[in-house]
Amino acid sequence: MAVSRLRPAPRAQGADPTDPDVEALRASARIVARMEVADAVTEALNAYAGSLRDLQQATGLDPAFVSKLAGGKVNKQGATVASLAQIALAMNKTLKISIE
Repeated sequence: MAVSRLRPAPRAQGADPTDPDVEALRASARIVARMEVADAVTEALNAYAGSLRDLQQATGLDPAFVSKLAGGKVNKQGATVASLAQIALAMNKTLKISIE
């Protein structure tokens, strides 16, 4: 999976967090995060030997939710770390989150 890097433009100290540029950066970050999750879930599902129903039994998560994750179509808030961890554990994978 590709690592996306978002960097805000240099700002004067004490910049207003309601500045439209900051809001645009936040919106972009949400979009990139959904795409990154979709790519990771799709890759894991492609390697997974079980079905979505098997995954549902192991995680308790709705197969439609997992399918939406893979399609990048989860609601505005996206997936929780807990749901991603459940999916990873059920697939015998490791969930890694990195801020570099």
